[in-house]
Amino acid sequence: MPLVPTADGAPGGRGSTLPAVPLPAAHIARDLLDPYLDRAALVAALRRRRTGIKRALLDQTLVSGVGNIYADEALWRARMHGATPTSGMRRARVAEVLDSAERVMSEALLAGGTSFDGLYVNVNGASGYFDRSLAVYGQVDRPCPRCGTEVLRERFMNRSSFRCPQCQPVPRAARLSSPVSRGL
Repeated sequence: MPLVPTADGAPGGRGSTLPAVPLPAAHIARDLLDPYLDRAALVAALRRRRTGIKRALLDQTLVSGVGNIYADEALWRARMHGATPTSGMRRARVAEVLDSAERVMSEALLAGGTSFDGLYVNVNGASGYFDRSLAVYGQVDRPCPRCGTEVLRERFMNRSSFRCPQCQPVPRAARLSSPVSRGL
């Protein structure tokens, strides 16, 4: 399989000093837990986007490794709604969301991941148990662990998104731009 240079010139994988990755993976950004990830550059790239923070977290060309579950959990920890526009976020706030996502992912790794069925198991066939620690993902109608308000489920990019309406209110910019607020 042909290798291509990494975009940043840093090693392309754990245990390798070669600044290259396989061609089919060249479009995928560094993982949030990658020691070679340039956090300042990622913060700047997120702030340049004109999208919601959750959509940006799930964009594998910006940062990889953050899936839907971990994005919801990170946003809950940061007390931020997923529709918050990235272009208006302060650097410190973006960094806070990334720190939350990194903590969620690290905790999930320690717990063996988030397994909801037998398809996702480790090499020994054991399921991860991070799903027992989820604050909002999949917790619809259950009380938010922080404030007690019932967790909501919303549609997001053909999947489900979960949040606490008290801890993560819809940002004003998103309310003004939604079809419902414009009477459509």
